[in-house]
Amino acid sequence: MAEFKVNLDISSLTQFLDNFAKEIVKDVKGSIKGLAVDSHNHIKEEAQNKLHSFREKYLESLSPPEQIDELLWVITLDSDAEWIEMGRPEPYDMKPGLLKDGKMSADGHRYRIVPMNQGKTPSQMTALPTKEKPFTKGAYERAMVALVRAELKQRNIPYKKLEVDPVTGSPRLGKLHSLNIESNVPGKGNTPQLYGLNIYQTQHKDGSVKRSITTFRTVTDKEDQKDKWIHPSVEAKNFFEQTRIWAEQEWETKILPSIVNKYKGM
Repeated sequence: MAEFKVNLDISSLTQFLDNFAKEIVKDVKGSIKGLAVDSHNHIKEEAQNKLHSFREKYLESLSPPEQIDELLWVITLDSDAEWIEMGRPEPYDMKPGLLKDGKMSADGHRYRIVPMNQGKTPSQMTALPTKEKPFTKGAYERAMVALVRAELKQRNIPYKKLEVDPVTGSPRLGKLHSLNIESNVPGKGNTPQLYGLNIYQTQHKDGSVKRSITTFRTVTDKEDQKDKWIHPSVEAKNFFEQTRIWAEQEWETKILPSIVNKYKGM
């Protein structure tokens, strides 16, 4: 009986498959990283569009994507802003939190001066009102901004444009204007929202000058203030859960099919 033995060299095929697998893994890792970044941006966009109160606090507490291992990325929200995400079913007293770092007055009461931005840009305000929802928080914000703009125009004071020294041409610094504008009294307060409006121009360490339009209100622990600074209940926003669903759909309907199609014909 005749026999023969053939030695087949498959090293090139093995190397090809190994390189092929490495390219797929590289694409998968890159796609996961991209999805993590997109998910972070998605949460930020949801917060920008849907949050009114505490928007800045939420965004400041939101961490960028952090890589834990080759295929795991984590986005976190600091615990002190978690209630904005999860909601609060009952109205709550803001005074304890605001007064945590407050000062002590001569009569033994704790107090704090709270600045409120009255010079917002459209991107900082909630969504525009619609025909279906004409009385949104966004509509209220825009009404306040319109009052400020109208009053400043009447006084020949710019809204956002920096004011400069007519002699040197350099931006003026410090408190430039202080005025009262007739406006609504919010909540159970006793001061119109746009009373005590101050306009500042401040130079930063990098040399840039920022213009701000701000009112200040005082919060104290006095007995006659017990019904003030009470924030309404907060509806759960669930931005993280919404983004999880969005990210899974992105992966299943766009990213994964794109990777499969790239290598299917090879």
